[in-house]
Amino acid sequence: MAVRTLDITALTCPMTWVRTKLELERMEPGEALEVRCAEGEALENVPRSAAEAGHEVRVSGPIVRIVRR
Repeated sequence: MAVRTLDITALTCPMTWVRTKLELERMEPGEALEVRCAEGEALENVPRSAAEAGHEVRVSGPIVRIVRR
């Protein structure tokens, strides 16, 4: 299964999570999404919001890997 990618580096909060959430809603459970975030608020909020929504989250540098649950 291919990993989807999403670059939200040009967006500001709260649009970073809104865009990520919309992409996750298009996916099936078990699919992975790699989100490229800008340093700062987005890199803090996107992983936290995804985890609070029940998804599996890993952060590696500016990349947030989210597995949809």
